Amino acid sequence: MYNFTLIKLTFFLIVGILLGFYIDISLFILLTTGVLLFSAFLITYFLAKKSFLQNPIFGVFGFLMFLYLGFVASYSQLPKNNSDHFTNHIHTISDGSSPLIFAEVHEILKPGVYQDRYILKLTLLDSNYTEGKLLLNISKDSLLPRLKVGQRLVTLGQFKDIQGSLNPYQFNYSRYMKTLGVYSQLNILPNQFKTLETSTNSFRSYSGDLREYIIYKLRKQNFSKDELAVIQALLLGQRQELSSEIQQNYASAGVIHILAVSGLHVGIILFLLNWVLKFMDSWKYGKAVKTLILLISLWGFALIAGLSPSVVRAVSMFSFVAIGLQLNRRTSILNTLFASLLILLLINPLFLFQVGFQLSYSAVFAIVVFQPAIMKLINTENKSLRYIWKIVSVTLAAQIGVLPLSLFYFHQFPGLFLISNILILPFMSLILAVGIILIFLILLGINPFLLSTTYAWMISTLNNFVAFIASQNTFIIKDISFSLFLCLSFFVLLISISFLLKKISFRNIALVLSSIILIQMVFLYEKLEKPINELVIFHRSRNTDIGITRNNNFNHFSSNTQEKPGFIRDYETGSKLQTDTILKLKNIYSFAEKDILVLDSLGIYKVNKLKPKLILLTNSPKLNLERLITDLKPEQIIADGSNYKNLIAIWRKTAENKKLPFHATGEKGAFIIKSVTSTEGN
Repeated sequence: MYNFTLIKLTFFLIVGILLGFYIDISLFILLTTGVLLFSAFLITYFLAKKSFLQNPIFGVFGFLMFLYLGFVASYSQLPKNNSDHFTNHIHTISDGSSPLIFAEVHEILKPGVYQDRYILKLTLLDSNYTEGKLLLNISKDSLLPRLKVGQRLVTLGQFKDIQGSLNPYQFNYSRYMKTLGVYSQLNILPNQFKTLETSTNSFRSYSGDLREYIIYKLRKQNFSKDELAVIQALLLGQRQELSSEIQQNYASAGVIHILAVSGLHVGIILFLLNWVLKFMDSWKYGKAVKTLILLISLWGFALIAGLSPSVVRAVSMFSFVAIGLQLNRRTSILNTLFASLLILLLINPLFLFQVGFQLSYSAVFAIVVFQPAIMKLINTENKSLRYIWKIVSVTLAAQIGVLPLSLFYFHQFPGLFLISNILILPFMSLILAVGIILIFLILLGINPFLLSTTYAWMISTLNNFVAFIASQNTFIIKDISFSLFLCLSFFVLLISISFLLKKISFRNIALVLSSIILIQMVFLYEKLEKPINELVIFHRSRNTDIGITRNNNFNHFSSNTQEKPGFIRDYETGSKLQTDTILKLKNIYSFAEKDILVLDSLGIYKVNKLKPKLILLTNSPKLNLERLITDLKPEQIIADGSNYKNLIAIWRKTAENKKLPFHATGEKGAFIIKSVTSTEGN
């Protein structure tokens, strides 16, 4: 049976983690609460003596203890609560000086167009011990080799905040980096740092060197660029070389999870090895030996995959699942799944906010709970049909688990996901097995020409099939608006259905029906929400974009009417609005009783009887801003992304001298005016 106590403890731990990140209390109150709570817990424990469930008071304090543990775990992760975190020492550095930074490369990120990117772990700031992670951006230089995991370096530089989203509903890179524990960034040139002779002898550095050696050997096997990029992603967790076209194809086909070494890969390896070693179950200590081999194999795979956080997380989760498998009970797998979730969150509560973590656990939970029920829908004695239906049932169950998250984060649904997964997943075991054998032979110094040629054909066939599925645009549903409340409501429904599958009772049926009503209420609430009335001056390099929403009717004005930029689609999805026509920019807008004058490169602003409250500078106009302010007396100056940065700096200084508010969209993000009612002028 399910261990509901373990599930409840995990739930309270998660609640505590969320509270710890969003509630700020003093250390004294935190420690005092902990002492009182722990004392009450011990007293009720000694009074209970028998079992956990027979004393509800002890149970309550047990749950509160885990809520407190979650709170402390997340509280300790915040930089402001860690006196050694480097962000707490930045203010002690005199203005204009650059501190001496000693750090170690913790993770290699996908490079940008002009920069290589890394996550560093700081060790020293000047001569002081420090902690924390930092995003390092190094301007690209084709003559210099990239840094390696575990490599130590020293540099000088000024810390900067990581820029968040500049437009509404756009992906917030700053928030994403904070889920990785990274709060600042450093931009340097290739000649502004020095690598130290000594490097760490950690498992991560050894793993990184091993992975680099494998990649070096793979390059000699004459794989094409795309084939090698996919092989690195499939087997080694290296996605840096993937082209945007390959990534988009896999995403549109609904199989993007294949390109990230995660729960899917580790799960396939686990169940493949479990099947191969099935003969050991009949031995006296066969299951114990088998479990040990499974764990060593899983962590060996993690080693060649670079021990990246996502890989370590997935292997940790499936290490618990491997133990649960040997107990021959599906409920044991579910219990060990929640045990791994609880332990991993205690070790690093930031996992809770990472999309990969959420998707992995949602998929595995759904497979454990829903796959048996789906499997029972079709009973057949034909082994081939049963095997195919088993794959279908696993795919459907996993998709059920991740669907709410996929719609919330990615806002699209690949209609052909079932076909692509049914046709690809049966061969994933073979693809992974052949790839691992290929790597093993390479490490032994053997040149497997025939095997590498065969593997190249397999990967090429995979890429071509995915590209074909992705080209069927009719079946890809994009720009789906799906709020956080809807996401949570659907998870409530899935959990209630899991209870019903376990036991059909009036209580569980009522729970499912209540969940459905909750979803309907959320849909109704969002539909009847107060209409949006706002004017948005978006940020976009070399272009001007203005959006006006009146009573949920959206109009997009742009200097470029040929294409709809991605941030406009994000805005339409987030605000549940849509427009098919891009209108030409106008010189004057009226909104919320404010006239807005748009000045282009000509800089002409003398309009009869017009006294605009807002001035929007676009396309680097040639004008004397001081004279304009004197003539028109506006309330605020706005400069969008179509202007030169040096002109924006001059305008800002002029506005400051005139004590006039200045808003640059490239620094402060989109400029938004909200109103209950709005009118648009000509």
